[in-house]
Parts: sequence; structure tokens; C-alpha cells
Amino acid sequence: MAKTAKKKAHQALNRELLVQMQINRSNADAGDSGATVDASAMISVLVTQDGVPVTDLGANAGNQTSAINLPAGWTLSDGFSVRPFGCGVSVTEFLNQGAGIYDIRIVPFVGNPACAWLSGEYIYAVQIKVTRTIGGKSVVLQGGTLGKLIIP
Repeated sequence: MAKTAKKKAHQALNRELLVQMQINRSNADAGDSGATVDASAMISVLVTQDGVPVTDLGANAGNQTSAINLPAGWTLSDGFSVRPFGCGVSVTEFLNQGAGIYDIRIVPFVGNPACAWLSGEYIYAVQIKVTRTIGGKSVVLQGGTLGKLIIP
């Protein structure tokens, strides 16, 4: 009985976030490269918990022209379906739009000038894991999702 109570207490300290994502090709076309708005695609993420928008997961950052890090607790994973000679991506802007909506601007990896978008499908994962104090207890909020970008 004690093990069950302890397990339930531990589970109460972890709460799931519902993370939804859509990716808009925006300005990105095959052959585009560099940290410019003209070469960028936009990942839009909606984060809720129990149907309520989670609005405090990061402040606006980036100027769209250089690589930045995502806010603490955010992870963007790529490389699931990169074509031969393709590259990963760099984040150049993070926007907190309010109401649990966040935008992540991406471009082909800026650390290699030869990196450019190729025609095809790209798969990305966004994962969020943050710790909050709720009711005097430390609570881990976490969730993730996958999305697909298509470059014609």
C-alpha cells in the first residue's frame, strides 16, 4: 500500500502539456539559404494544459538574422528525414504571441554557408519540459509533438 501511495504522489508532480504544431513554409523555397526572412519557415506551436493556454513558456527573442537558442525547457529536434546533402536548421526568432501560441522561425543551418533548403519533406519535433511551483510543490510540465514541413 505504501508503494502505491508513493507512486501516486510522484505522478502528481508531473503534468502533461498538450502541444500542437503547424509548420508554414512561409518564404522558404528550394535553394534558399542564410539567416534571412526570405529563406525562413515558421513553426507555430499551441500549448495548453487541461484546455487552458500556457502563456509563460518564453519571451520574444531573436532578430531573424542570426541563430539563437530557444527558451529554457524548449527543444527543437530535426534530422529525421533530411535528404542526402541536406542540413539541419537554425532558429532565428522565437515569438510569444500570447494565448499559449508561440512561433519559431527556422532557416537552413547557418553554421555552414552551403546549407540550403532542398525540395521534399522535413519532420520536426518540439518538446517542452519546464518546472513550476504549484501549491508549494515542484511540478514538471511536459509534452511534445511532431510536424511536417514541405518544400516544393
